[in-house]
Amino acid sequence: MIENNKQIDASDQPGKPPGSEVIAPDRQMGCLRRAVEDNLSRKIQAMLNSCVNCGLCAESCHYYCSTGDSEVIPANKAAKLARVLDTHFHPVKARLPFFRPAEQLDEQTIAALHKAAYEDCTLCAKCALTCPMGINTGEILSLARAMLCSIGHLPSGLVHPVETAFEVGNYLGLTTEDFVENIEWIAEELADEIEDESFTIPIDKPNAELLYIPHPLEARDLPFLLMYALKILHAAGEDYTVSSYDFDTVNYAYYQGSKANMMRIAQRVLDAREKLQAKSIGLAPCGHGYRVLRWEVEKYLGKRLDFPPVKSIVELIEGYLRQGRIRVEKDKFEGPITYHDPCNIARRGGIIEAPRNVLNAVTSNLVEMHPNRARNFCCGGGGGLASSGDFGKIRVTAGRKKAEQIRETGARIVATNCFNCMTQIRDLSKEYDLGIEVKSIVELVSESLIMQAGS
Repeated sequence: MIENNKQIDASDQPGKPPGSEVIAPDRQMGCLRRAVEDNLSRKIQAMLNSCVNCGLCAESCHYYCSTGDSEVIPANKAAKLARVLDTHFHPVKARLPFFRPAEQLDEQTIAALHKAAYEDCTLCAKCALTCPMGINTGEILSLARAMLCSIGHLPSGLVHPVETAFEVGNYLGLTTEDFVENIEWIAEELADEIEDESFTIPIDKPNAELLYIPHPLEARDLPFLLMYALKILHAAGEDYTVSSYDFDTVNYAYYQGSKANMMRIAQRVLDAREKLQAKSIGLAPCGHGYRVLRWEVEKYLGKRLDFPPVKSIVELIEGYLRQGRIRVEKDKFEGPITYHDPCNIARRGGIIEAPRNVLNAVTSNLVEMHPNRARNFCCGGGGGLASSGDFGKIRVTAGRKKAEQIRETGARIVATNCFNCMTQIRDLSKEYDLGIEVKSIVELVSESLIMQAGS
């Protein structure tokens, strides 16, 4: 376990990450007990003991609003964990002979906890805004995830990506050589597009103002998305670089529930900045990646990082527009355009007005979903669900409320700032015949750029 106030060396830790292997039944209780001891905070204890069963959380949960199934009401999901804790890990009852529980959790209990934590909750935290007691069921179920991870009961989509990130340095397994080759090819394509033969993409440039961390899918499969971001950075005259050591915003260990795994992956990004002595870090559109590097790392370390706060690409763009470093052609894309607030960017990340400022610069026909901003409904693709093929049906079923929100706007384009959200909303469009285009804010800005001479 990583101690608070200490960083780790992400490059020198062999072996598979915790959670990769299923623990034998006779050893499970010990692992679960340690997970409870490490992760059961006073805050979670207080929330578990504060529910008044008013039911107000039901109408804030996209699962319940989409299905009407009482089992997925946040209070009922939290109650499943509360019963396990009370029965097996109560500080007093568990030590009394006449209350002593079974030596191990039965398979039915583990399966019910797994379903509540990984399948029926995206950790979106919307319920916390509705609950009169301020109970955040997502935070409660993060403890359930930590417990299940400790015994290796993880969805398949949250095992391999973390193992690969440990072994190779990014969740896709993209080699450094392939990354550099792809970046050089992207530079050639961009040089032709902006008609500047001298254009290059700086790789491992020391002392840059900004280290830009892309999404590895951009570098491997969707280079045009990376081109959009790099074109904007170039047009803004940004002093930036990319790192051949780390090029991955993704951190699926956060969704596993393993803080140790999460920190080991996050540390690689911090080490990349340290190696290059970059002044700050900018991130490609990734909701949970932003949340981890902007908030969870400092919370876990118990101290501020010694460089300016990590920024999402949408924050960078909003700053460039405000400072006049880039200009855009308005209404190049036919509206109406609506914006989906990713849970980890908006409600749990605090980036709410910046994307709207950017969109108002590129369109005069921005329409809002209702509710919106911090109270916007989760699309259903968060919590790691989008990474697991087994959860496809669950995702689109739970996303019906989001589909209804989108349809009511009459929008032609749904813009957002998160890869998983874009994937999920495209799936919702197919499932519910929404007839929309789903675009990243980065694409809208890049395609609307007014390129100036010399930029």
